[in-house]
Amino acid sequence: MRIYKPAALLLLAALLFSLPGCASGQEARKGADGGGSSVILATSGEPYRFYALSEEGCAGDDNLVLSNVYDCLTFLEADGSISPGLAERWELSEDGLCYTFHLRQGVKFHNGAEFTARDVKFTFDKGAAGPLGSGLFVNFKSCEIVDDYTVNIYLTAPYAGFLYGVASRLGGICSLDYYNEVGDEGYLEAPIGTGPYRFVEAVGGEKIVLEAFEDYWRGEPAIDTVIIAIVPNVSTQMIGLENGDYDAVRNPPIDACTHLEGREDICWDYADSTGRITLYLATWGGRVGEDINFRRAVQCGINKEEVTAGTSSGFATILDIDMCPMYGGYPTEGIVTVDYDPQQALDYLAASDYSGESFEILVKSGTGEEMAAKIIQSQLIELGINATVTAVDNTTYTQLQYSGNFDAIIREQLSSMVDADGASTYFNTTPGYAYTKNCKYPLADVIYPLFVKGREVQGEERTPYYVEACNLITQEAYLVPLYNGLIAVAYSSQLQGVEAHCLGSYNFYHWSWK
Repeated sequence: MRIYKPAALLLLAALLFSLPGCASGQEARKGADGGGSSVILATSGEPYRFYALSEEGCAGDDNLVLSNVYDCLTFLEADGSISPGLAERWELSEDGLCYTFHLRQGVKFHNGAEFTARDVKFTFDKGAAGPLGSGLFVNFKSCEIVDDYTVNIYLTAPYAGFLYGVASRLGGICSLDYYNEVGDEGYLEAPIGTGPYRFVEAVGGEKIVLEAFEDYWRGEPAIDTVIIAIVPNVSTQMIGLENGDYDAVRNPPIDACTHLEGREDICWDYADSTGRITLYLATWGGRVGEDINFRRAVQCGINKEEVTAGTSSGFATILDIDMCPMYGGYPTEGIVTVDYDPQQALDYLAASDYSGESFEILVKSGTGEEMAAKIIQSQLIELGINATVTAVDNTTYTQLQYSGNFDAIIREQLSSMVDADGASTYFNTTPGYAYTKNCKYPLADVIYPLFVKGREVQGEERTPYYVEACNLITQEAYLVPLYNGLIAVAYSSQLQGVEAHCLGSYNFYHWSWK
């Protein structure tokens, strides 16, 4: 897919990939020879869908490009907070059903066209009707143009986490006029936004090239060219970083980062992600998890410190409830927690009807969750539980998850919606809902309405609903929260402005060479 290819840029890209792994290569990328500055970021996950409004939608890896080509009305910052983007400010009506966004003036798309309210309405109307609409534009009803720089977005019901959807990959504003000119296929081939970087080309399995947008509304970026190099092997990424072939590595394992300690030429950073890793126990289908005493034995028989030590060298934040602490609406008081207590686990096991049946833990193979499962397996075996681990490919894992055909499953819930409502996933009683169609927790009819009430109010009014819901989940031992996911980045010490982002994306606008 080749879109914008001036000869000088192609020559630069070719030069960058032919440079030897030495300091002179990095000096050239800093622009020391009088040429344009550039960076090479190595990543194993390959972005390949650069237009979120398409029928295919897009996924997490795509956000690495989308977050730099497009701007949203609001920005999701690295720490999970919301800040103004293409909207200078906004208000919410008293009934929680209408957001009024006041748009920045003078913003341009990459083709030079002016950004206005027409583009916002187009993006939200089309995005809401697409495959990602129900999950990211929750409760969206309509978008009304008030004037060229003001829109009202109406909801069918209040939703406290709506601004996170506005700041998601689906909220990247697209050009209505350009879409009318090129359609879906044209936008997929040559995407444009208002972001700090314009899309240049993507070579499958090799690289993606972005070029600084000189008319960006916040000012021209300091780095002229960003090359995202597709490098599947982590060892190759880290060796390339140490040799100077790459300037940054996206989300390397924490163990690989700790080995960089003491080096003056390479830095690394990490942060909590928006994902939580949780063990869910099945309470249906005649499985051993139907016995609450068995579930409680598992709940207090897992040493989470050992799990995090084995999966993240102890850097991960241990979770008490199935929410990340950064989530909007996260309850900080009144929560019932369960400590690791092997003797209590043995007592619960003795009070249960368990008689040595197999207890199978389902995970995706080759992941950190597989390592966590093996550590948990060892801990449960010590208690006398016949725990096994079934590690399968992604397709099989998804099929088994939706069918409810598991004793227990470890799942990483990584969400663009950085909100407490995300914890409702396995308790959603909406008819036909994917996760709970074939597996329903006994008290889901009580728990899910609490989440619904929590999403419909703002601020501290949400807390009591989430406290009650989480305490019911804990008391019934339906799941065992394990740890918060981690996002890391390793990079040259000559780069500044680099930080780990909770979604694993980067805002290259903030990057510059020293």
